[in-house]
Amino acid sequence: MNKVLEDHFFWKFVVRHTSIFSRDTNALFASVNMLVKLAYVVVLMMAFNHLFIVHDLANSKLVDPLWPLFFLKQEHLQVTTYILQISLVLSAILVIIKHTQFLRVYVFINYFLYAALLSSFGKINHSLHFILLLLFCFALIPGSTAKQFKEKSLLIFLSAKFFLLLAYSLTGFWKLFWGVIELFTQDVSLFSPLSFRNVLVFQFESKPMTAFGGWFLEHYVIGWLLYLLVIYLELFSILVFFKPNLYKIWGAGLIVLHLSLALILDVNTYPAVAVIAIVLLLSPFYKKSTIKETILSLPVIDWFIYLIKKRKA
Repeated sequence: MNKVLEDHFFWKFVVRHTSIFSRDTNALFASVNMLVKLAYVVVLMMAFNHLFIVHDLANSKLVDPLWPLFFLKQEHLQVTTYILQISLVLSAILVIIKHTQFLRVYVFINYFLYAALLSSFGKINHSLHFILLLLFCFALIPGSTAKQFKEKSLLIFLSAKFFLLLAYSLTGFWKLFWGVIELFTQDVSLFSPLSFRNVLVFQFESKPMTAFGGWFLEHYVIGWLLYLLVIYLELFSILVFFKPNLYKIWGAGLIVLHLSLALILDVNTYPAVAVIAIVLLLSPFYKKSTIKETILSLPVIDWFIYLIKKRKA
């Protein structure tokens, strides 16, 4: 595996500076292949769950169709909704039974259009983007007749992990970026405990307050400190890609983040939890390490360790 990647501008860096490819290729491929199939089981469960809202969706008022469905008119909404929903369920079943690249591409296109439909009623459903990202990457996995298909499958799975972590890092970056701007232009910025309180107030203006939300509204300083921890998790996620021993603990942290969103803000992002579990918690590229090694390899902490060692040298 390492010889295949030694000339690639990105993967050669991963090979030289990490232990991601330390396991046998065949063992890694077997685990990745199982996780890819598991991902489509998740898609099938989501598609089946959406069957219970298909009638309401089909009879809703179309507000602003997204660009993939620019042609969609209100009079065609009902038939389009039923076709996309039934097609998604059937295609998910087929790709689980017959795992071919053609079916994976078909599932991605189907889900892409269905996600566009769900976001054509005046509000973007961001929780759908996690599965969409995963399906896009998995659609690129070659068939078993392709040259070096096992190695390519591993790289695509890792690419899905990379883009997922990059998405979280960009989220954290923009929070920090606008926090710095607000520090000089607004009375309350990210660096003030009131920022978290303002987030709660804004959220509960449009929906009922949750029990946890009400508690954090009164103890907003504690919530603000946890919010800073969330930004740390998001901002440095991309660095975790190069640290296989952090995959599980970082994945657990991100899942707790989404659990907190559900309990405090009543924001449902359960597809993200499934994707994180598949890509990080169950990752066959995970490298076991001691508690001490894990703590010392955390982003920022490892920088201090490096500077201390460099100063002593």
